[in-house]
Amino acid sequence: MRQILSGVDFLHCNRVVHRDLKPQNVLVSSDLRIKIADFGLAKIYDFDMKLTSVVVTLWYRAPEVLLGLPYATPVDVWACGCIMGEMYKLTPLFDGESEAEQLDRIFKIIGLPSAMNWPKNVSLLRSSFESYSQTCLKTVIPEICSMGEDLLMKMLKFDSTQRVTAREALKHPYFNE
Repeated sequence: MRQILSGVDFLHCNRVVHRDLKPQNVLVSSDLRIKIADFGLAKIYDFDMKLTSVVVTLWYRAPEVLLGLPYATPVDVWACGCIMGEMYKLTPLFDGESEAEQLDRIFKIIGLPSAMNWPKNVSLLRSSFESYSQTCLKTVIPEICSMGEDLLMKMLKFDSTQRVTAREALKHPYFNE
């Protein structure tokens, strides 16, 4: 996970948003070095640019993308969180078959955002979803350690402005265990 986040941090420091991080785009060499692949959807990030919402394989898509909101580098950190969860669980953490179902699967784990935290100007109403509370990740991923759970929840924040950056994630105590 450290190598994936290091690669993502490198991309973000160079203003690149990958926009399609998933296990199939993480290559492992014979000497166990990680390489991030498939830059077909990658973009140089610019604060004024308009980005398309048709990015990232559904299971790794951040809430802001699913809701049609503006997005930036935090979408890659969300995808890293999904990858980390899948590494522990050995199956996708969120495996919805539609955007609405994907959001529902996400909210079952991270909880439905409060009305105050629900983004304005989105076509999907908050009332479309069940009112889930945040789930203890240990019930979903029994093998995860407490530091791993803490890091994962920081990567899977609904509010992208509250989500940990790749650089911050690399400094997390999880990597000292």
